[in-house]
Amino acid sequence: MLIMRVSVSRLLWRAVLAGAVCALLIGLSAPRPVAAQQLTPVFVVPTDAVTADGPVSVWLAVLNAADRPVPYAFPAMLDGRLRAGGVEHAVPVALRDTAGGTDSVIPPGGYVRREYALTVPEGLQGQVVLDVPGLAANAVALEVRRADAVAKATDAAPAATASGPTIPPKSPIEEATDSSAEVFFKEHFSGYEPTYFIVGPEAPNARFQISFKYQLFSNRGPLIREFPTLKGVHLAYTQRSLWDLSSPSKPFVDTSYKPELFFVLPRVDAGRWADGVRLDLQAGFQHESNGKSGTDSRSLNLAYFDTKLTLGAEGGFQASVAPRVWAYLGSLDENPDIPDYRGYVGLRTTLGWDKGLLLAAKVQVGDDWNRGNLQLDLSYPLMRFLYGNLSLYLYAQYFLGYGESLLYYNERSSSFRLGFALYP
Repeated sequence: MLIMRVSVSRLLWRAVLAGAVCALLIGLSAPRPVAAQQLTPVFVVPTDAVTADGPVSVWLAVLNAADRPVPYAFPAMLDGRLRAGGVEHAVPVALRDTAGGTDSVIPPGGYVRREYALTVPEGLQGQVVLDVPGLAANAVALEVRRADAVAKATDAAPAATASGPTIPPKSPIEEATDSSAEVFFKEHFSGYEPTYFIVGPEAPNARFQISFKYQLFSNRGPLIREFPTLKGVHLAYTQRSLWDLSSPSKPFVDTSYKPELFFVLPRVDAGRWADGVRLDLQAGFQHESNGKSGTDSRSLNLAYFDTKLTLGAEGGFQASVAPRVWAYLGSLDENPDIPDYRGYVGLRTTLGWDKGLLLAAKVQVGDDWNRGNLQLDLSYPLMRFLYGNLSLYLYAQYFLGYGESLLYYNERSSSFRLGFALYP
């Protein structure tokens, strides 16, 4: 029995010794880790003035101080911060060309750089500091001017004498092909009205809406460079449905389809009034119909104009008031009394934080001031939980009055629903 214990002990010691030797050999043969300070990211920005509300190219160069090649993955998207006048603006900084992948190998003592793109928010002017908190890179300064000022400076500048062959400028078509699909979508597509899916206790118990807008003209085209205000021309589409999930066949009760053409003039105050004050103007044409035929068919066309006054610094607590007036165009044969319920004026107000709790109230007043509706929307970003991994908003909605759906525009109803939103 004693001999068996001794044999087992020897086997255990030999196994431990062999494991230690293997670990030592693996450690000696493994590549040495690269210290963080041996890779140095550096931002490089244009020395000339840039314009707001247009694409701006910056370069991220990563220097390798090690004595051997080091792999490095360039992030496809960076969370940038622009600081101007004591106010910070969050801006996405996107890798220009992801077709060749994001991974690179940086030679010893050398560097690799990649081009990124960002859009300076309209209204910024003067010296603006760009910083990326999630990247240990230097902060850089951009000189931002109005588009017309940059154009005049460019025209007045004398032609530089080049020592080498002159490279012809790229055409707008060549510039357009340089941008990836991701950059194209970020430039042209954005949220419009809220996009959500909510459910309540009473039939029809589900309601959902999708909405987006599309900037019609490219920021890289010569037309925008000559007439910057054309950036305000947009197409939009909104679809809203009532869905009866409690019925056996779960039918859609009614769906409204709203294509739209509008022009928006953002920041007409140009920041001259006061810090934390902003005025936007918008005018457009909108069609709305429910896609049904016969007695259930509903259709209308209108032209509208609205203003939006926002008080509060961007990124902080804000309050906005947006009155809207409209006129009906063409025939209303399918629903001749709809102005009695929808009227000609409306108001939307918001109170809260863009990236926090936000309450929106929307009111429409009927023609006789005794009809209309009230809708309250409350949203909160779930990105604040789970380390920002969940890109959703918690969304609650209360509706009271006439016209929750286009089909039943002359029926009064009330509902409360709760769910999630992609864009509040």
